Amino acid sequence: MKKDLRIFQPGEWADGDIIAAIDASQTEMPCRPQLNVGILLWPEFPLLALAGLTDALRHAADMGDDSQKIRCSWHLMSATPDRPVLSSSGMAMMPDSAFISPEQFDYIVVIGGLLRSMAKADPGARRYLHLAHQLNIPLVGICTGSFVLAQEGFLNGLTAAIHPWHLNDFKTQFPQLSARSGIDFHEEKGILTCPGGISTIGLATELIRRHCGPDRATKAIFQMSVPNRIDSTSVAVSRAIGFTHVSDSRLRKAVFLIEQGLVKPISTRWLAAEVNLSPRQLTRLFNAEFAQSPSEFIRRARLRYAHWLLINSGESVTEIALRLGFSDCAHFIRLFSREFGCTPGDYRNMRQQSL
Repeated sequence: MKKDLRIFQPGEWADGDIIAAIDASQTEMPCRPQLNVGILLWPEFPLLALAGLTDALRHAADMGDDSQKIRCSWHLMSATPDRPVLSSSGMAMMPDSAFISPEQFDYIVVIGGLLRSMAKADPGARRYLHLAHQLNIPLVGICTGSFVLAQEGFLNGLTAAIHPWHLNDFKTQFPQLSARSGIDFHEEKGILTCPGGISTIGLATELIRRHCGPDRATKAIFQMSVPNRIDSTSVAVSRAIGFTHVSDSRLRKAVFLIEQGLVKPISTRWLAAEVNLSPRQLTRLFNAEFAQSPSEFIRRARLRYAHWLLINSGESVTEIALRLGFSDCAHFIRLFSREFGCTPGDYRNMRQQSL
């Protein structure tokens, strides 16, 4: 259970201290996201890495294209939130806030900048990373953010995913560490590293898939127009959303249509017609990619949405069941219990008692 949101005010940092400054009135969220990411920017960071991460989260965050932080959320933090951070292209980005308690987040991401500017970052950001690590919050290094994690000792004994452009620099600076290129990201012992660029989209969609489901990840990929053809220089979409091989464009469209219609009746026959396939062909595609039939995929996507609604809406169990197209409340309760190991009512009560 994540603790109340805390804001660490500039000037309150001291080595080893956990700061107790709280301003919940300005930082409480209207809902509890399934995936919440804290972001730190190093001076002269690459805009593409930030855009790839936040745009993927944005597309997965709501049911349409309204850019609401509903099922995913992200915060750009700084020790000096009133000062913009300059990107490598010269464009500046204003932080959202000062440091927020790491316990609020599922991941803390550091996006590194040009190597010439690595030492210019506020020392408070490095101390914040150590605090997050002490609290067992997974750390993510994007682009030269991996250099930051290596400098702070987080990559000792681990392997880092490094951009080919920076591979020799990394090996020179950290000869004792293992590094590799040609992959979108690498994860080991709660530390993720990513070479940056469009590989950031692969990383982001994997995090979305884990926390929000493959329907959310596919929505992000679909709306960002990630190319369907995958090669060694493109985003590994197949791994990012858990596919066993390159996704068929018709399948991706079908998943997107499911996401759009979670509160509407959807049949396999209708879905197949929308993507110019027969029901048998569509079922074969779903079984190959997800090991589920289209109807099973739809049902599980609706159950995940119901799981979120139980905490973030005042609707009754019956109202949620009817809203998501289940035939009756008893049927919904049986399916929910089978999927999550408890009834919807018990789940809601347990979460409310833990707040």
